Amino acid sequence: MREEHPIDLLVAAVEGTAPDSIASSLRVLSEQLAGRRHWILGPPEFFDEPGVGAVRSLGLVLSIYTALPPWDEEIDRQIDRAHMEEVKELIGEICRISGEHDVSFVLEYSEEVIGMVEHGQMDESLEVGLIGEWERVLDERDQ
Repeated sequence: MREEHPIDLLVAAVEGTAPDSIASSLRVLSEQLAGRRHWILGPPEFFDEPGVGAVRSLGLVLSIYTALPPWDEEIDRQIDRAHMEEVKELIGEICRISGEHDVSFVLEYSEEVIGMVEHGQMDESLEVGLIGEWERVLDERDQ
């Protein structure tokens, strides 16, 4: 990887009002994820920022090397595959928290909304558009 290869953020943020129990669960999850594997650019980080009124910004953020054009051809395939596995693990845990606490999450990549997790399930844009397409592209490159 070149030193100047840009880094994007995958953000999983609670949608709407979040009770303290969600904050606690996400903080614990971030600590658990940190110990599970080697993360290319570090484990997902917990954030809890005050907003306007009772609204707060709460969730996890994962740094990954961008695979957006024109950098998509420059990213190392092993790193790209490792990032995909990191993202799958993070979204899987977000689904678990969503189901256990009946809370929804909005996922953003490179400051654009890419999907939702609701009732413990990722929507089609995450399952097919992000994960499915990412796997397809990586499998094609491996052939």
